[in-house]
Amino acid sequence: MAEHSLVANLVLTYGIALLFVVTLARARVPTIVALMIAGVAAGPSVMGIFKTAEEVEMLAELGVVLLLFTVGLDFSLAAMRQIWRTIVVAGTLQIVGTAIAVAFFLVIVVRTTMPLAIFIGLFVALSSTAIVLKGLVERNRLSAPHGRLTVGILLLQDLAIVVLLLLVPILSGRTPVSAVPMVVGRAVLAIAAVAGASRLLLPPLLRFVTASRRPEAFPLAILVASVGMAWLGSLVGLSMAIGAFLAGLVLAESEFSHQAYAEVRPVRDVLAGLFFITLGMLIDLPMVLQRLPLVIAVAAAIILAKAVMATAALVAAMTPLRVAVTSGIGLAQVGEFSFILGRAGVDSGLLPAGWWQTLLGASVATMMATPSLLAAAPAVGAWVRTRVRDPGAAVEGIPAISGHVIVLGFGVGGQLVARALHDLGVPYLILELNGVTVQRAKAEGERIFYGDASSPESLRAAGIESALAIVSLVSDPDAALRMVTAVRQLSPTIPIVIRSRYRQEAERLQAAGATVAVAEELEASLEVVAQLLARLQIAGNVIEPLLDVFRRESVSLRPVRAPQTLLQSLPDAIRRMPVSSHRVDSGHWAIGRTVAEISLRARTGATILAIQRGARYMTSLSPDDTIETADVLYLVGDESDILLARQRLSEGA
Repeated sequence: MAEHSLVANLVLTYGIALLFVVTLARARVPTIVALMIAGVAAGPSVMGIFKTAEEVEMLAELGVVLLLFTVGLDFSLAAMRQIWRTIVVAGTLQIVGTAIAVAFFLVIVVRTTMPLAIFIGLFVALSSTAIVLKGLVERNRLSAPHGRLTVGILLLQDLAIVVLLLLVPILSGRTPVSAVPMVVGRAVLAIAAVAGASRLLLPPLLRFVTASRRPEAFPLAILVASVGMAWLGSLVGLSMAIGAFLAGLVLAESEFSHQAYAEVRPVRDVLAGLFFITLGMLIDLPMVLQRLPLVIAVAAAIILAKAVMATAALVAAMTPLRVAVTSGIGLAQVGEFSFILGRAGVDSGLLPAGWWQTLLGASVATMMATPSLLAAAPAVGAWVRTRVRDPGAAVEGIPAISGHVIVLGFGVGGQLVARALHDLGVPYLILELNGVTVQRAKAEGERIFYGDASSPESLRAAGIESALAIVSLVSDPDAALRMVTAVRQLSPTIPIVIRSRYRQEAERLQAAGATVAVAEELEASLEVVAQLLARLQIAGNVIEPLLDVFRRESVSLRPVRAPQTLLQSLPDAIRRMPVSSHRVDSGHWAIGRTVAEISLRARTGATILAIQRGARYMTSLSPDDTIETADVLYLVGDESDILLARQRLSEGA
């Protein structure tokens, strides 16, 4: 009945994990940390549900396989290409620099052996993709400059785990240093073999499965693909995790990536959760409590060292100081893949048990501190920039200009604004933090300059004192708020038109001094409502006041009385014609006048195609027909004609 005991223990362990995840969520403790704490509770040092973590090691390893498979699916080569120079330079410097700094400290101060010091340095160098990504998404900072850089470096670290796992047998002495070229060569061949096999086998397999039109077959095929490639990797000398990662990386560029991710994620979350639970089981709570001051000191040292080294690496890659500091603080924790590396170090005999317990406890502490670090990072970055001269914040080479519009950000929205200003002959200049974007746009003739829009120095260099207006389309809510504050200090009256993602952000920006803050969340929803009502044949001059009511209501947070509307529909004869509708309300100039007196076609170019009066449609109009209140007129004409017609019907102009 041992198998029944295993099932009972798993159910009890998952129940404890569920309790911790739900309870600690109120304190904003990351799920990964909550799972590890549950593992401590269920492990041999506390409740003893499982005597050793090895009892569930096979299931946990399957969870790691699926975890790395989905990481490969998430790895966007297209996104990496846009900022790959900065990511490769900064990410490599961050990993190598952190490892060297930690190793140097351990060898000189703690007197450890060089292989152990290097291994611990590499363990510390990796950061948590899962926790940081979740935090950036919750704070709407994923598209901010520091968010993009942080995610890029995290992906590079995830990819580096492939190489770091290959270094463990070399550092442990099981593979002599003289054999390093041969080991590296074999590893490269093994990686190429697994990647090639994945590319040759997986897409045809999935196409064959989808052609069967059996919905149940696709998730089975995904499990075969992920676990099968992991098994193939183990046969050629790689770890199962690396084989799964390569399979996911291949499928990420195929048409099956999104569906594959959707199918494997539920199973991955359950089994990967078991992996983090088993890590918690490895923690010897009495030993960690006995060393608690040391654990806390090590955690603080890790956070400080990683933040400094990551910031220095980003600055060396020509990143503005504010962005570098913000991103560096976001990377200042130990990652989930560090535990995979640590387990490999323990199994190889490289990492002693005492060191492993200290590192486990300190790593969990850095993870628990991550939400607070992410929240404080933008303010710390701004504070550091004000104390240290930042060459990346100043704009150089801008000629004297006045009577212009300053455009902040040159994404899709910034390009549309610049195009409109260019077509209308309004002078403008653009500030942008993406160096690649600046170079490309400048080559195309745009008046664009590299600079931090939240920096007063950049704003002065852009001629804010003589500018007509500022329009901001940056994707960083923290930088946008600081920009508004800085602009108001330099120019209290200049109009500031700014885009935000959410309504609450727009309210904060307007409270800080923005003239108009447009929330994407609100305007996109209003456009959906407008398109829906237009398809339901609601009169255009009824839709516009209704949208205005919704817009004012969303800003004031109080209900506003909306005008009553009735669903209108066209007869079949004209349903498919491109027409506009106009409802005649009380007080309109056209009421009581005949079609001839209105003379709509002669005055505006628009033609009255039909009139709806109650449930009746008048499609054969006479010049003597009179317009009455609540009539809905269906008009044919281009947009300018329709605008003129609405004005004449309403005001007689």
